Amino acid sequence: MSLNYAFGFSLFLLLLVGLNIYFFYTLNATGKKPSPHILPNIKFDLAPSVFKDIYTYLNYLPDQYKTKNSKFIENQRDLLNLFNSTSIVNINDVWHETREWVSMESLFPHKDGAPGKMLQAIQNSQIVLVDNAPKGTQLKLLLLLEGKQKLYFKPKRYNLNDVINGDIYAGYDRHNSEVFAFYLAMVLNFKWIAPSVIRKIHIEKDILVKGTLGLKKTMIKNDSGSVCIYGKCFYCKRNETVCPDKNGEIEGAAILYLDKQFQVHKSPWRRSYTNKKMEWEKDNNFCKKVHGTLSLKRILNLVDVAVFDFLIQNGDRHRYEVYKDRIILLDNGKGLGNPSVDELDILAPLYQCCILSSKTWQHLEMVSGGSLSETIKLLAGKQGNILATEEHFKAVDRRLMKIYATVQYCIGKHGSAKVFKSF
Repeated sequence: MSLNYAFGFSLFLLLLVGLNIYFFYTLNATGKKPSPHILPNIKFDLAPSVFKDIYTYLNYLPDQYKTKNSKFIENQRDLLNLFNSTSIVNINDVWHETREWVSMESLFPHKDGAPGKMLQAIQNSQIVLVDNAPKGTQLKLLLLLEGKQKLYFKPKRYNLNDVINGDIYAGYDRHNSEVFAFYLAMVLNFKWIAPSVIRKIHIEKDILVKGTLGLKKTMIKNDSGSVCIYGKCFYCKRNETVCPDKNGEIEGAAILYLDKQFQVHKSPWRRSYTNKKMEWEKDNNFCKKVHGTLSLKRILNLVDVAVFDFLIQNGDRHRYEVYKDRIILLDNGKGLGNPSVDELDILAPLYQCCILSSKTWQHLEMVSGGSLSETIKLLAGKQGNILATEEHFKAVDRRLMKIYATVQYCIGKHGSAKVFKSF
């Protein structure tokens, strides 16, 4: 009996020593202790196994991803200078430069303060005509400005502190998400997005006076006597209107109209919008099939879009538009719904393909330690805009950490040489 006890005790000691060696090796291999405050907001028993691995890497991220990168200081200064537009803008010159811009690097000019001039023109140009936008699932208006420039106008549906619960694609479009997305794209050097800024239009001076007959047919008075708009779209209803505030104004996102021919494609990672799971949701090797149908350049572009969408939590990109072989970041209104939720499956193109543009990774590494949210605040402030609550800004920085962890997961699985690509 004593021999059996001694043998059992010896095995226990060996096991204990082995576990200590394992944990000592693990902690020294990463060089860091795990971060106890990082807890997943998902049910792991219902999630892909890859999520567990990503959260493991998240807990052992090096300090460089938690602190500001000194190399970004100059980049941030250059970005802010692009949006300095204190001088009087010649509207016709702005629209001419915008329409005539031809480049394989960006959708619009990004030098000599051009972005700031465009936003100033979008925000302040006189409105000549207002109509219902001809297409779409949700209410938006089409504005014709002086100089014959068109804008889309997505009206405000929610206050900034409203939380959208339910599915990732639930609720109306958020006007602030459209503008937030533009600044986010600028910080990440994604130059294929329509300029957008917060603007207010007056219900009587701008809409009733300059509205088309078709628009006026989609306007009704509410119980308090205010003239409201329900619009013309796939989901528009007479009992779901947009009404002016006490000053008679409607706030919204003014988005530069892109008068270009786009190729439209279904996203391989689109959702079913039902309880049915799509193939990518069931097969973590789904990217192998995508490689058989799309070029490396297009897949890298889709990964960029996934990174962008994850940061604002836009889970509604069921299709994408292409111009000059680049995906245009259109329809970004489903972001900024719930700052407490991080739907990791938006990153499926990244963690399933495990490839990323080297340039994108360089920019992601540059905006660590809160620089991403800080710069968006500063850029929006140039136009006098507050685009989100502090909870949303913190959420964007938190999600950036999860992108870092996902990339580290891919590096750990395949090695840097196979993850980072140039195109």
